[in-house]
Amino acid sequence: METKPQINQKIELTLKGLGIHGEGVGSWQGYTLFVDGALPGEVVEARVVETKRSFGRAQALSYRTLSPHRVTPSCPLFGKCGGCQIMHLDYAEQLVIKRQRVVDALERIGKLTGIEVLPCRGSPLPLGYRNKIQLSVISSPTGVKLGLYAYNSHDLVEIEKCPIHSALGEEVFHQLLSLLKPFSPEELGLRYVLIKSAIHTEQALVIFVTEGEATFALRKIARALKESCSIVRGIVQNINKTSGNTVLGKEYHVLEGEGAIEERIGGLTFKVSPASFFQVNPLQAEELYNKALELAELNGEETLLDAYCGVGTLSLLFAKRVKRVIGVECIPSAIADAKENAKKNGIMNVEFTCNDVERYISTLSAVNVALLNPPRKGCATSFLEKLSQLAPRSIVYISCDPATLARDLAYLENRGFHTETVQPFDMFPQTAHVETIVSLSHDSIF
Repeated sequence: METKPQINQKIELTLKGLGIHGEGVGSWQGYTLFVDGALPGEVVEARVVETKRSFGRAQALSYRTLSPHRVTPSCPLFGKCGGCQIMHLDYAEQLVIKRQRVVDALERIGKLTGIEVLPCRGSPLPLGYRNKIQLSVISSPTGVKLGLYAYNSHDLVEIEKCPIHSALGEEVFHQLLSLLKPFSPEELGLRYVLIKSAIHTEQALVIFVTEGEATFALRKIARALKESCSIVRGIVQNINKTSGNTVLGKEYHVLEGEGAIEERIGGLTFKVSPASFFQVNPLQAEELYNKALELAELNGEETLLDAYCGVGTLSLLFAKRVKRVIGVECIPSAIADAKENAKKNGIMNVEFTCNDVERYISTLSAVNVALLNPPRKGCATSFLEKLSQLAPRSIVYISCDPATLARDLAYLENRGFHTETVQPFDMFPQTAHVETIVSLSHDSIF
């Protein structure tokens, strides 16, 4: 029987695992407690700071036992900035923990046992891998500063460098910081700055998010950045007049240079526009895409459905190996980029349509292979039901959330599919996130 501790009560706690946000997880007299910064295997003296019906939170006051996997974080802002959650855990152990998170989700949520989960595939770059950084403007008496949100907070932490940001992006960031500092936020009318970089083509795109028209000072900075930083191909203004948490508005204006950059993946060239989604770890993304091609076991005669196709990256990579690809995405700008990417690469056997996959799948009569890459919420039950009726011989499912993956796999297992391969991928080193690719085959092929 569990006993709930009192607020401010001091307890000794042994941590047994990590939560989905990277916090340590332990049990005190049967009651689950989360402790920020603590690692599995550590024993802490902690003060209880929050209690709910089934779990609570505690603050570590001292460590009685430290994990042998604890390391010194490579960023001095670790623990303050919310960008990284497990930089204090050695990288090999990060991969072990991420694999276990997938195992736990399959067993606890999906009630799936006996499925082998392969070791988590590590990133080629544990640091310096991100091709995108999104920064908020901080008002300061000494000029404009840029920052990221603090952990579990809307407070901002000023940053001047980021260890997980690509070297290319950092070069642009440092140059931009030096140009921004003499100005006040009011002179610039600036809310956010986004930097997108393409490591294979060595190009960068900078997006200034403002509340209104670009000021004279902002245009001056854009011109100076374009002239002083050769890898910057364009500076784009985005106007966002809303007061909520949404960063990008719908209106774009090119201030300098071009309105998009290009990146190469798998021998193809892709447009990276201000609003388009592109995997933030391009080197690991290429490994993930190669694994998807391998698991699909294609013979060249297939009709393939790419649900949630985004800007068409996987659709176009698969198009070289199949007879026909149908790419479906509900975001109009993504479909526009996908069509442009197909034209750019001279690929003719792909059809892109802007629609909800839940609605569009009802129009299909047959597909041989289905590629699923849904958002964090996973696939709608209505979509999975229609997909089960189509009974493709194989499904390749790429997931960014083990919990919804487990739920969807359980549904498919109950409708004639068999889980073959489960391979976690570390797309976001130093964070608690894990990506997983799964292959399923239909029972009719056995």
